[in-house]
Amino acid sequence: MPTYFATCPRNIERLLADELQQLGATDVERTVAGVSFAGTREVGYRAVLWSRLANAVLLQFKTVPAASPEQLYESIRTIDWQEHMDVDDTLKVTFTQVDAEITHTRYGAQKVKDAVVDQFRDKTGRRPSVELRTPDLHINCHAEGEEATVSIDLAGSSLHRRRYRQSGGDAPIKENVACAMLLRAGWPDIASEGRPLLDPMCGSGTLVIEAAMMAADQAPGLLRDYFGATGWKQHDEELWLDLMAEARERAREGRSRLPVIRGSDIDSNAIGTARANAKAAGLDEFVAFEQKPLSKVRPPAGPNWPGLLVANAPYGERLGENPEATAVHRTLGEVLKDRFGGWNASILTGSEELGRQIGMSADKTYTLYNGSLECLLLNVRVFRR
Repeated sequence: MPTYFATCPRNIERLLADELQQLGATDVERTVAGVSFAGTREVGYRAVLWSRLANAVLLQFKTVPAASPEQLYESIRTIDWQEHMDVDDTLKVTFTQVDAEITHTRYGAQKVKDAVVDQFRDKTGRRPSVELRTPDLHINCHAEGEEATVSIDLAGSSLHRRRYRQSGGDAPIKENVACAMLLRAGWPDIASEGRPLLDPMCGSGTLVIEAAMMAADQAPGLLRDYFGATGWKQHDEELWLDLMAEARERAREGRSRLPVIRGSDIDSNAIGTARANAKAAGLDEFVAFEQKPLSKVRPPAGPNWPGLLVANAPYGERLGENPEATAVHRTLGEVLKDRFGGWNASILTGSEELGRQIGMSADKTYTLYNGSLECLLLNVRVFRR
């Protein structure tokens, strides 16, 4: 059975492992910033199409000696690359390492690329071209110790890029980090009960859109126009088209049962971007955004059933470093206590000190990484006054 490795931001490995098991993966094992698993080709394709948390899904097919750059080159040349691509196809190579003899990742990638194109040149007299954005074949090579694992990157480019974002705005939250935040907050269960979601500092709308996609059972990969799997010579097109058709039908059905999902922001430009992003995601009819300062935010109109408030609050590494961030956290705490009794709140902040400015004790806290930035996720139950 094929083996895979899915990469992800640090500290969401457990969530990713659970997600992959739900998609049919077996032999699931967590490591730092990734999860290994086994499964059929269908399981691998489902992971590419449905994972809300992964950055990449790597189909592992060969482990080779790599005690030196020269040995890596010769090892890669032993693989018959005509089984994976044609000379007219394009390729990209990504090289990573952990405690390996080859420590320079760019040099490692160069040696792998040279081995592949030199093999084609020797066999055909021609060599494939390199394409960094949308290659037909994205080769991943991970060296550890004196060996390297060679994989096909079935995603091709990072899966957190859903292709709906027109502009990120200030300090945007990555889409898969937003999903980790929503899962930690228990949003799937809250949504299934028909309860609302509100983001009062929505920026470009990522949390709102990801929440809507999750509640609607819309595959995050459904919006993408490029996957590394589809250019691979061994790609199963019939299986892929079946999975895409299933995903489209599930999204169509899921949109009919969406709860109230709203976002607001004080910045009119951010609201314009959020609306454009929602339209690109095909969700503009199901979510709403309005310009409003945080101090004026109230629960959405409709049934008075407590829901979930989410916020990617302004970051600041130390208290006092960003006075505006401090003031926003204090205002958020006041608004929650005054108007959102009975609600759950999930707040991503830059530090414990800033989190304390909210003035409420968190039931649970988690460390998340938005890119390289370490953040603190606070899950709060707002008590009624």
